[in-house]
Amino acid sequence: MRRAREPCRPWSDGLPPELLDIILRYLTCLADRVYFAAVCRAWRSVAQFHKGTPCQVPCLLLPSPVAPSFLSLQSGATRRLYLSESVRAARLCGSHEGGWVALALDQWRGYSALNLRSGAMVPLPDRLRIPSEHGWIDTTCEHHMVIRTVTFSGTPSTDGCLAAAHVSSASNIAFWRTGMDRYWIACRRNVDVIEDIIYYKEGFYVLSNTEDVVVYTPNIVDGDDPLVMSSTSYLVQKRADYKPDSRLPKGVSMSRYLVESRGKLLMILRHFKHKQRREFRIFEMNLAVGGGGSEASWVELHALPGRMLLLGRGCSRAFEVSQFDTLPVGNIYYLNDTSFNLSLASSNGSCYPRTNMSVYNFHKTRNKTRRYPRKFTSESSVPIWFIP
Repeated sequence: MRRAREPCRPWSDGLPPELLDIILRYLTCLADRVYFAAVCRAWRSVAQFHKGTPCQVPCLLLPSPVAPSFLSLQSGATRRLYLSESVRAARLCGSHEGGWVALALDQWRGYSALNLRSGAMVPLPDRLRIPSEHGWIDTTCEHHMVIRTVTFSGTPSTDGCLAAAHVSSASNIAFWRTGMDRYWIACRRNVDVIEDIIYYKEGFYVLSNTEDVVVYTPNIVDGDDPLVMSSTSYLVQKRADYKPDSRLPKGVSMSRYLVESRGKLLMILRHFKHKQRREFRIFEMNLAVGGGGSEASWVELHALPGRMLLLGRGCSRAFEVSQFDTLPVGNIYYLNDTSFNLSLASSNGSCYPRTNMSVYNFHKTRNKTRRYPRKFTSESSVPIWFIP
């Protein structure tokens, strides 16, 4: 009589923990580590007790009402993202470290800050109040507003967190603080055309299309007193080859972004023309000596040593490449967000145009723009950088 064959032992159970630990070191993407831990109990145990979680580079969140996903720049893989139906159809308008995104659940209203990892949600108002010349706020006069982008000073759920939003309303910029559940407040001073907003050194720095900078800071951060914002302007010396947007050659457009890198404020210019090569230039803000801190100039950088950039309205970031193994120095990953026009989307049934996400290497003299990962079309939102 033949003996019954013993069941085969799963191959995954036979790998020694030392080898699994080595494999785990090379999985720098958080999603890949989750898949690793889901293989079996032995692998889950190794992942649980593994020391040294690597620094996480943002993922590119690709929204979709049907099957949202995200692209990992570290592994190059696109992973499915499982969200509730209401969140899948939302319009994304900002992000913050720790898994937070700002979104409009009903495209043009129903604003919230949502943590995609924990599910925590902080409601954001959809009304705007304008202070008078004397500083007091008329509580009887509120304006509807559409949020374009949101930038947070910290974790949205913590006390004292501030937010600045580029909006379409009676003012083009609005401010919020944790606990303000009825309205945002405006500042008496607007920026003519807003290009980008960043939270930098205890204030919101706002870049205009003339490359000037206005800084908004709160008069009172804590307490029950109403939030009041003050504004100061830098006297920015125009660079030698500066031209207003109205004087650019026909068919040429320009986008401007603010990024903090190594404690400095950078302005990135992106020149582009339809079906032609993109060009990037990087400038660092330098304060004038003896100018009382209010005079500055943009000094051009011709190299980006040890760094890479991720560009997107209100969510741009700079990273040290030494923290990662697979990302080259000088890469600029950018979204063609200039084609995402909210006015066009509103008149087109909230359908956003097809666009490309691309990567450009700042250090190459002959640079061919490379698309990643594919052409993207969404009926709900623009893509955005998601920071785990």
